[in-house]
Amino acid sequence: MGGRKLPHPRALTALLFLLLPVLAAGCACATGETLATPVPSPAADTSPTLAPPPSPTPTPDPVGPPPRDIPEARAALDRLARTIGACSPAVAERWQLACLQGDIDGDLASDTVVLLPLSQPAPVGPYPGVVLANLSTAPGFVALSPPGAADTSILGRAVFSVADRDGRPRPEVAFLENLCTASRCASLVRVYTWDGATWRDIGPADQGIVGIDRVGFEGTGAATAIVLHSQPASSLAAGPARGGTYRYTLSSGRFTALQADLDPPVFLFHAIADADALFERGQWREAIAAYERAIADRTLRDWKFENGRGASRDALVSYALFRIAVAAAASGDDANPAIDRVIREAKEPVFLNAAEAFRKGYQERESVTGGCLEATRYLATTGAGIDTPGYVQRLMDHGYANPQYTYRDICPL
Repeated sequence: MGGRKLPHPRALTALLFLLLPVLAAGCACATGETLATPVPSPAADTSPTLAPPPSPTPTPDPVGPPPRDIPEARAALDRLARTIGACSPAVAERWQLACLQGDIDGDLASDTVVLLPLSQPAPVGPYPGVVLANLSTAPGFVALSPPGAADTSILGRAVFSVADRDGRPRPEVAFLENLCTASRCASLVRVYTWDGATWRDIGPADQGIVGIDRVGFEGTGAATAIVLHSQPASSLAAGPARGGTYRYTLSSGRFTALQADLDPPVFLFHAIADADALFERGQWREAIAAYERAIADRTLRDWKFENGRGASRDALVSYALFRIAVAAAASGDDANPAIDRVIREAKEPVFLNAAEAFRKGYQERESVTGGCLEATRYLATTGAGIDTPGYVQRLMDHGYANPQYTYRDICPL
């Protein structure tokens, strides 16, 4: 039979190998599956790994926070004295302290004193601080003031000093201290001297001055004077305030001699109080002149009127006229013209009536004492709806910070 030749088995095998990919693709298409194309793996990174840089070590704070009390202040200052110095600019700037140096103990080496503000959470006084001293012969900072009592204000920094205040060898440490209660603060200057074994305060030992606005030293050595000026705040209860200058000088090694010079009066009440002081010292003619100046000076203010408590000028002028009459009699002059003037010019009836009673006793007993007895008897009158002593006291009342008058004070001779 003549027929075609069949393929050789090896040829068929090769053909199958060629058709397998086509058949596989066809099967995939037939089943709806998509074959992912293999992605070659990235080449491994063989570069060396760098370690992160080390964190910087925090630098210790050489100063530290401001102290809050004396133990903290002493510990911190002792530490600083061994490191950067207690008086270094960094400490002064951070803590706002004032630092002074001098040979306080007399060993020819420098000693250190600091005025340090304290960051107290509830300070009793204004500008609280402490003064601490470190002597070369007694190492270690020692507090010279109670906590918070030293004044670190501009005034306090002006007083803070190391200088000769008593004329003896070695300088003294001076600073301003506040003595505060719940209602008021008074200030005084402390002056500490080192006697070789302990600190002693040779400053004023009184209760201080209220409302100071200036303070300083005059002179040097044993001729030193501590001078403070006060301008206390006024209030309705205290009455009109009056400034004054207070001067302390040395007496027996301590600042105890006090001289007070009040500022010129701006209120009529204070001008009359000045005249009263002369009257009480028996300086009759000087007192009369002072009363006359007060009456004539219309620039002197009426404190009660300014504070809504009623006008007091007429009452004060009438009182001054009465006092002029009494002073004239006490000086040996004829008091009748002055008594007549009270009756003519006084606008406050209580002093007009007192003048008439004074004339009666003065003429009947022929003495100033007799006149004052009659005047005081009238001023003591009480009865139904009558309280002359209370009326006089209210009339002359200008607050608790000023002289207080009773009916017995009007004619006390």
